[in-house]
Amino acid sequence: MPSVSLLFSLALCIGFPLFARYGERTKLFPTWLSSIIACYGIGIIVSNFRLWPVSGEDMKLVAGISMFLGLPLLLFAVRIRESIRYAGSMLLAFGLCCLAGLLCTTLVGLYMSGKIADAPTIAGMLVGLYTGGTPNVQAIGIALNAPEDYLVLIQAADVLLGGSYLLGLITFLPPIYAKIFRPTSEPDTQSTDGGQNFMERIPFPKQMVQLVIGVLVTAASAGLCYLLTGGLEDNTALILILTTLSLFVSVSVIPKKIGNSYPLGEYFILVFCVAIGLLADFRELAANGMDLLYFSAWALVTTTLLHLLLCKIFRVDRDTVILSYVAGFYGPVFVVQVAAALRNKHLLAAGIAVSLLGFGIGNYLGISVAYLIETFG
Repeated sequence: MPSVSLLFSLALCIGFPLFARYGERTKLFPTWLSSIIACYGIGIIVSNFRLWPVSGEDMKLVAGISMFLGLPLLLFAVRIRESIRYAGSMLLAFGLCCLAGLLCTTLVGLYMSGKIADAPTIAGMLVGLYTGGTPNVQAIGIALNAPEDYLVLIQAADVLLGGSYLLGLITFLPPIYAKIFRPTSEPDTQSTDGGQNFMERIPFPKQMVQLVIGVLVTAASAGLCYLLTGGLEDNTALILILTTLSLFVSVSVIPKKIGNSYPLGEYFILVFCVAIGLLADFRELAANGMDLLYFSAWALVTTTLLHLLLCKIFRVDRDTVILSYVAGFYGPVFVVQVAAALRNKHLLAAGIAVSLLGFGIGNYLGISVAYLIETFG
């Protein structure tokens, strides 16, 4: 029979993400407090204030299950054809953001290799963060067998550094960027449908269908991984196979029949965040935290500056510069928020499209960078 403390932990993992999404949707939370940060935060509070004993092995199991359930559901929402059709200059700017993230993080990773423990792993996870956001960080961390501590530390660094820049993007930076980049036009061909579809709520019965298909794809990935590697211990192979099969599903007729699976996938990612937060003990993390913050700061600053420089060279307009960066670093939900702050609805569909595309490519890029630095660092 499960202990009382385990039941408390499971209830928190399952129930708090629902409250966090409600708080974000109803503006109960301040602008800077996303549902992801809230879920990490509640787990960290319980763990570090010792509100009840936490079983590390059980929470690792919850984190692993929720990740392997959530990742395919997020990837089913990728619309590669729509990304190309809607995106226009947004796709170019997003590509420049990915290029900047790859180059700068790889160079910082090579420089830090030998100076900081697990530099290749950290660099790979940061590349995932800069192309697809938190879900990619988590998937890459599992694929590279990163310590659970790193998932929390990278998220904490992102809140401190990336959150500060995001606050600037919705306050004082747009007028400054207006003096640097050309103004944004409003072509008739753009649409906000992608944003509306992304935000739509799906009935519970259809969500259960989505979940069943996600479980089947995860099971098929595990079976294929077993056939190719002789076991399920190779997390890198398993994550790459799961990503690939999920993207194959995304270009089939299945997503149209089951509806938008992003909200359900996001829920499982939030469960993952609570479980990882429960595993975080800041007294044990203090020794490694500053090194990772230093690493993240260099990667973030150089990536941001190179992205701005490349967008200036390619004459990208101001709003596209901002939203392409938000799409890569922060994810679709923040695209909606920043587009509203910019009062620019016509780029909403394009920003969401490329942000979802980032989920699809982030795992490949992050794992590739980690192995590149491991080889040459």
